[in-house]
Amino acid sequence: MKAARLEADYARLRAQLEALQAAPEKDFAKIDALIDELEKLQLAIKAAHGIKGNNPNE
Repeated sequence: MKAARLEADYARLRAQLEALQAAPEKDFAKIDALIDELEKLQLAIKAAHGIKGNNPNE
């Protein structure tokens, strides 16, 4: 259940990031902040599935 909620949050933030990137005037501070949040969520999703870190060999 936790992984599903994390994945939903990831999808929501990903949609926000895509909207910011498509905007005529880029807000790079918000884009950078969203990328940081997406990275944290990605690691949390991996942890929920028993994977640690960004190394695919772990």
